[in-house]
Amino acid sequence: SSMASPRSIGSPSQAKHPQVYQIDFTAVASGKRIASTKRRVRWRFGFANPEALAQGLTGTDCRGEEHDVTIVWSITSGKQNKLHIS
Repeated sequence: SSMASPRSIGSPSQAKHPQVYQIDFTAVASGKRIASTKRRVRWRFGFANPEALAQGLTGTDCRGEEHDVTIVWSITSGKQNKLHIS
């Protein structure tokens, strides 16, 4: 069975993947009594503004939709305590 790759679907302008950029990444030990028993990982990233890219703009002029993902979990039990996506 052959499947079309995402690049071959639709018009050439629609087939392009959005440009993704990293804003920040942190991973810290955050247990209440023993820090090493809990981890907090945070990713901040964004998708570049396609209109700004098309105009030839660069750097911060191309910032678009941005997201923040934070996961907190217990290392000892494996239990995930919190998942926050914005």
